[in-house]
Amino acid sequence: MKINSDFVWAIILLGLAAAAFLLGMKKGSINAEDQLKKRLEEITILENKNQQLSEELRSRGVYSYPQANIISKTQDSIAMVLITLNGKDPIQNLKVRRKVHYDYSFSEDSASSQNGKFTDLGTLKPHNPSAFEIPLPGKEAAVQLEYEANRKKWHQYIWLRKPGNGTIKSFWVITNQNSVIIDRHIDPGFPTNKQGEVVLSKDRSINYADLEMNSLFSPKG
Repeated sequence: MKINSDFVWAIILLGLAAAAFLLGMKKGSINAEDQLKKRLEEITILENKNQQLSEELRSRGVYSYPQANIISKTQDSIAMVLITLNGKDPIQNLKVRRKVHYDYSFSEDSASSQNGKFTDLGTLKPHNPSAFEIPLPGKEAAVQLEYEANRKKWHQYIWLRKPGNGTIKSFWVITNQNSVIIDRHIDPGFPTNKQGEVVLSKDRSINYADLEMNSLFSPKG
């Protein structure tokens, strides 16, 4: 039987097309697997970075740390220091030591008028603050709070001023045990010098805008 050559070529072309289709499917499958593998690797890298960032934040005490705020009282010569939890995880076995320095803008050193022992605050929880009062006989005071809890340490440096209307204005910086800034705040209307800087002592003043998070800070410069 004589076979039509056109029919033979049609069969060959059909076979080639089928083979190309199957190869394309296989190649597409391989490409899809490669893309999936690549995405999984990217996800793993991101997860590792997030884990590293989480550990770094925890090591800096950023997740939970004590924070003191100043509250004016009816008596003009007394200020209340209210310590609250900044974060969601309670801080157990928290202790604090306070140092108060009056008339700091006229002094060259940071000698404290009060330098007490550590006070045990127990467990600092959300919505369960601790408080104590400090005398405020003049128009200004610098308060240094040293916190300790389970081998962690924080420092909070607070500068208080009474502009004249009786309301206390405060500026503060919180650092971890490595003197790295983890938080800072200044009340609107806090008095500044002619250059718009906050006075820390007789020989030192700073611009609040220059205080960057995660930078080093010391009240002595």
